[in-house]
Amino acid sequence: MNKKRKGFTLLEILLVITTIGILSAIVLVAINPNRQINQARQSVINSEKNTIEKALQQYLIDTGSYPTAIDGVQRKICSSTVTTDCIDITTDLVPTYIAGIPSSTTYTVARGNDGRVYVNTATTQANLVCPTGYIKVPGNILYQTKDFCVMKYEAKTGSATVAATTQATGFPQVNINQTNAATACSLNGAGYGLITNAEWMTIARNIEVQSSNWSNNTISNANSLNRGHSDSSPASALVASTNDLEGCNGYTDGRSCTNQWHANKRTHTLSNGEIIWDISGNVWEWTSDTIQGQNKPNNSSGAFWQQWTAINNFGTLSYDLTRPSNTSWNSSQNMGQYYAGTVTGTTTVAFLRGGRWYDTTVAGVFALSLLNAPSLTDDSVGFRCVLR
Repeated sequence: MNKKRKGFTLLEILLVITTIGILSAIVLVAINPNRQINQARQSVINSEKNTIEKALQQYLIDTGSYPTAIDGVQRKICSSTVTTDCIDITTDLVPTYIAGIPSSTTYTVARGNDGRVYVNTATTQANLVCPTGYIKVPGNILYQTKDFCVMKYEAKTGSATVAATTQATGFPQVNINQTNAATACSLNGAGYGLITNAEWMTIARNIEVQSSNWSNNTISNANSLNRGHSDSSPASALVASTNDLEGCNGYTDGRSCTNQWHANKRTHTLSNGEIIWDISGNVWEWTSDTIQGQNKPNNSSGAFWQQWTAINNFGTLSYDLTRPSNTSWNSSQNMGQYYAGTVTGTTTVAFLRGGRWYDTTVAGVFALSLLNAPSLTDDSVGFRCVLR
């Protein structure tokens, strides 16, 4: 007898697949409501960000310029929920261009080198807890950095086989090349590494907009940042201190920085109130970045030491990856200088930042040397680790 074999038709199979898909979606929504909540919140944030951007563009059209408070530094926008360490553009925009500054999240704003203004959400890690000897640094969307932890003091020990440590006591670890510095940082565990140039710039750009780091507590061309131990008095690197109020620790001439500014004060304050030691002066510090000699910034004179205001070609780098936000700031404001050296062609050089104890006005939070190979070891070159 012939047996009839009955199978599923293509239409039936498609109906079954569609039904399973619908049921799966229903189940996912039921078991993962946070996803739906996050998507809805993100839609609100995108809408608010666009609203701020449109208000700023209309302000530009009507007045011919953006609000004067907005410059090249990425800063938080003041709102009903953000009232400190922020710029206030309420009087410029409300109520003519916008009903009020949105506050679903924290928004930031900066003017790029192309002249445009960019609005973003603050890049933070609310649950980031820094280990002992590290401080928290607010992220900067300009450098695509989230909040991270950085050594409060320059690394005191570390090698290709020994993990780096940081504490106030002891002299900074020197005579270590870039590769071994990176290894020493990584030996601390997952997430640890040698500071990058972008992270260095995140710190430097934060420091430059804190009036407490400036002489007369005023940010202006007539005043300057402190540049740390850089006057060769004494002619060696110094030990730090657990007393953050005394940023002149180690000097032998009786100078004091307690509750006052000094050009050689060794501490700088961040926007979140954290204190960092010797980010300028004392010893040069490795970052993890390298560049070929032909791609370095340069100026027409070809001088080794260059003022930032003299740079006319940034090579493959950019303005924001090298120097202060204000185009007129140089060593007169103690920003440091740039050392180009003679290296050209495809020779690889590594980023050294901050300056050392005898560099005087060459030293500064933006000081950059692109002279040496990653293999350099020197008694005036140390390093600093971060936890991301």
